Amino acid sequence: MTDHAFPEAWRRGLYETITRRRDMRAFLPDPIPDETLARILLAAHHAGSVGLSQPWNFLVVENREIRAQVRAHIEAERVRAADTFEPERREQYLSFKLEGILDSPLNLCVTCDQERFGPAVIGRHTIPETAVYSTCCAVQNLWLAARAEGVG
Repeated sequence: MTDHAFPEAWRRGLYETITRRRDMRAFLPDPIPDETLARILLAAHHAGSVGLSQPWNFLVVENREIRAQVRAHIEAERVRAADTFEPERREQYLSFKLEGILDSPLNLCVTCDQERFGPAVIGRHTIPETAVYSTCCAVQNLWLAARAEGVG
């Protein structure tokens, strides 16, 4: 153990949050307080990233009409993707509901700018996928923070 170790209660809380993270397919319509959303996004922005590139952006989409357009687009892509599965998996895949896009008070769209800071990012020359990997770390932080806040 080093002086860098967290106190026992913090460690328990961290591991409990990780263990209890889960996929959400049903959402409450309750608004998310601005302060809560800010904490969740701040946690996401604290993710590690190769070369400190932080290639992600988070778009908060509250407008219901835009979310309906997003849902329609995802539904079309989902139907197209379903054709790549064997029949049993296709049926399961198509059974997943997209209502959460409209049922939830907001959507978060995560983007990944693979060209942020140009080609000279430390670590990108040897592993070009680092922007995607870094963005995945930010999403994991976002999920864990949302779970800790009781909204995910």
